[in-house]
Amino acid sequence: MNEVVVPIDITAEEKEVLAILSKRQFMILVPAFLVSFGFVVFIPLPFLPTGIVITMKILFPLITMISACLLAFVHLDKYEQSFSDFLVTQYKFKRSQKVFYYW
Repeated sequence: MNEVVVPIDITAEEKEVLAILSKRQFMILVPAFLVSFGFVVFIPLPFLPTGIVITMKILFPLITMISACLLAFVHLDKYEQSFSDFLVTQYKFKRSQKVFYYW
């Protein structure tokens, strides 16, 4: 019998949640959605004009969900990392101790 070799992409994330999202994407999107939903539904903004309240209740969840989608779905090909991993790497680099050599 002939064997057929099937290439496997081991760099891609395995889609485990509903065959749509990986665990990393799920853990980024669900808390962002819950915070946005909680802000819109459960947090009253008294003593503000209605227009400002409506604007804040639209803008805050929109900004939160756009940021979460960027962190979850954007992949930087130049660095071969997802955007969230890239931000963590940059943060660790900025916080790490560096040694400077003077000639």
